[in-house]
Amino acid sequence: MIIPGQRVWRVLFLSWLIPGYGYYVNGLRRRGVVVFLAIQLTFLLGCALRGGVFLPEFRWSHEGFNIVSLLTFLTQIFNGGAALISLIPEVIGGRWAVLPYDESYCWADLGSFYILVSGGLNYFVLTSTYDHFYGKKRINRPQEEQGEEQS
Repeated sequence: MIIPGQRVWRVLFLSWLIPGYGYYVNGLRRRGVVVFLAIQLTFLLGCALRGGVFLPEFRWSHEGFNIVSLLTFLTQIFNGGAALISLIPEVIGGRWAVLPYDESYCWADLGSFYILVSGGLNYFVLTSTYDHFYGKKRINRPQEEQGEEQS
């Protein structure tokens, strides 16, 4: 038995992990591939400029706490799988860096900004996927959902 909304959450989670998946799985394959390429290329450009996703300080009383860092992190984490891969050096250690970054590099801030932009793009893609396929603004509903409601 499928729990109502279970498919929606699965698609949204996979859309977060793999940008454009929601469009692709709902029949807009070309749009899904274009969105995936645009977001991933923006993210990889940020990585090429040695930017990265950094864990902010979460403790309010700590001197390094900064609301801008928190919001930046939350936006960058919308890159999904790519952001998780970028976080590996922060969590496990620098020797495990798949996408190495260098905060002292002259273009690192610009690279982190590109990563921020790609995370923001994926946020808007996620909300658009929900609105178009599962929310009140449904453009076209998947065939299997229509069949379930009629029975």
